[in-house]
Amino acid sequence: MLKLVKYDFRRDRDKFLAVFVITILVQFVIGFTVQSDQDMFMMNITSYAVAGVVLLFFSLRTFGQNLRLFNRRLVPVPVLHTVLSPVMLFLGSLLGLFLVAYIHLAVDIMMYSTLFLPEKFWLISAYTVLIVFWASAYSMLLVMFSMTVAMSVRVKGRVWIGIAVFFVIQYIISSLETSMFDHENITLERAFRFEVTDEAAKLNDIEISQYVLGLLPTLFEAVIIAILVFAIVKLVKKRVES
Repeated sequence: MLKLVKYDFRRDRDKFLAVFVITILVQFVIGFTVQSDQDMFMMNITSYAVAGVVLLFFSLRTFGQNLRLFNRRLVPVPVLHTVLSPVMLFLGSLLGLFLVAYIHLAVDIMMYSTLFLPEKFWLISAYTVLIVFWASAYSMLLVMFSMTVAMSVRVKGRVWIGIAVFFVIQYIISSLETSMFDHENITLERAFRFEVTDEAAKLNDIEISQYVLGLLPTLFEAVIIAILVFAIVKLVKKRVES
């Protein structure tokens, strides 16, 4: 598995590293041009979020290349490893991005102070990192499933088929989860749900309804992830054998 992840990374190493370099340069530009601490904080978060989306796009591109290439069919590599390799690559890249962000934050704290941080920031930060990793893996597998379905059919307009599959599956899963569980306990919907109360606003505070994952919704999403992985593996095997 790790060898496949290294192979996928080396193949597009320059693109992944470029994202980190550009993100760091953007932070310098923001730091020297933006005066307001709050504006700087929000722009920093936005730039890191954009970098995460770009890393997701590159990882999905890697998966698409793996589906098109024939060289892996000549190597005795389990299909499951081939499917999970881009996911591990993305999560590893995302972890690196979070490390850069926290190093950046540590530098800001040493140079300035922690006054610009909302109260409970560290607790909310740890909670958000956990949710982001979970939601990212879930969303990526859903897109990968849509891509696999689209590339498994031999008709024109496969891109539109993939887009349609993504939205239909997403709608069905979302409807099922909403009907089965309280929306406030759904993990994916709580990824960035924060509350600022009147009292909290005076203290520059941010609150979230819960700091733990909802057990049943999380188990439901875990089952969906397992089904998606199983379906992708089956479709890839069928594609390889055909």
